[in-house]
Amino acid sequence: MATTHSPDHSGHGLPKAVIEDLLSDDTRRRALSILAERGEPMVVGDLAAAVLAAERDIEPAAVPDTDREELTEELFTEHLPKLTATGVVAYDSMVGTVEIQRRDAVPSDGR
Repeated sequence: MATTHSPDHSGHGLPKAVIEDLLSDDTRRRALSILAERGEPMVVGDLAAAVLAAERDIEPAAVPDTDREELTEELFTEHLPKLTATGVVAYDSMVGTVEIQRRDAVPSDGR
């Protein structure tokens, strides 16, 4: 069965403390920026490669597979649960993609 998370359409933003917590981690902050910039669903492994590429100032294709796999696992275990629970992203388990849902938690500094 697919798992998805619907965006919160209540019109209320996330509390400042929640946004600060979400943005307190460099990996999560970069992932949110990349998802917002992309504006469409991304395969989680591709998001991992894009995050590592941004950190290293290289092309995503140049990211070693082992590093990509390690960060993919980290995204699944540490970051996506928090981001989906807050409604900031939606994860589609049928196709393995993640998509930005709430832009109020996207860093404005582009990091």
